[in-house]
Amino acid sequence: MNSPTWSLRFWRGWFFLGLALLFGGPFMATVADSPRVLLTRQHVDLRIRYAPGTTNELFLVAHDSDGATNYASTNVLLVARAPSEIILPDGFPELGEAGSPFWILPASQDPELLYLGVSGEGLPGGTFESPLRVRLTGVRSAGDFKAWQFESDGTLKMFLDSANGLGPEDAIPVLVGGHGHYNWGFSSNGFCEVTFRVEGRLAGASTNLLAAETPFLFAVEPMPDGIPLPARLQVAGVQGNVMRVVLTGTPGFPYVISTSPDLVHWNPAGVVTAERSPVEFPVELPPDGGGWFVQAAAPSP
Repeated sequence: MNSPTWSLRFWRGWFFLGLALLFGGPFMATVADSPRVLLTRQHVDLRIRYAPGTTNELFLVAHDSDGATNYASTNVLLVARAPSEIILPDGFPELGEAGSPFWILPASQDPELLYLGVSGEGLPGGTFESPLRVRLTGVRSAGDFKAWQFESDGTLKMFLDSANGLGPEDAIPVLVGGHGHYNWGFSSNGFCEVTFRVEGRLAGASTNLLAAETPFLFAVEPMPDGIPLPARLQVAGVQGNVMRVVLTGTPGFPYVISTSPDLVHWNPAGVVTAERSPVEFPVELPPDGGGWFVQAAAPSP
């Protein structure tokens, strides 16, 4: 039995968030309950981890410093609460047009807001040529995503900026054992998915070690009316070639169910409307015992 993988996709006006479940051989599965944890006011770092000898030796987690807990990116929702909204003043064209709304999670701690940093703490000394880099490889949002620090003269030093396209320059350097904070900016409220990839070079190596791309989901308040909560799927059981799946989502919203043999080609498998209690529905599995993925999607306005 293969391990379940949380999948997140935005495509052509649809917001996808569901549990993609892969089954092989006999159709048997046990799926742990994995709701997203909302991080709203905590000190949180995007922390680089190193696990030599594994499939993904470098990876990125959300480290809640207040709770001393590491979370996979797919298990957290990073919230930019309503107090993060400002009106852009004159003098900062890098952020946008003066007078426009803008949302900032600041580099200095505000007890009302998420305090988000980037960390290389815990990496073994002498293993890497420092610094490593956390590259921004994708942004899916109605607006722009940026990260910067202020120079001593008050000017901005931009590290990440989706407004002018993404390239190798969109990266944050991370020292082994180091820890830094940045201003994180959003030009629009709503969901914003950003994807990072860690790059590092082992001491004495001639090529970089590349991590898998890691998506993090932000919710920038106020959330627009009519946007449903991400769907959560769980397996209730399998009998014969029928899998019983449980959906939890926003009551009254229809979620489109799709199945796929390869995460590339998706086939519609019906519509399930969420209720106040979880809703169970059947999914017919392929008769040949091959792999099978299931995904839920809700249309965004």
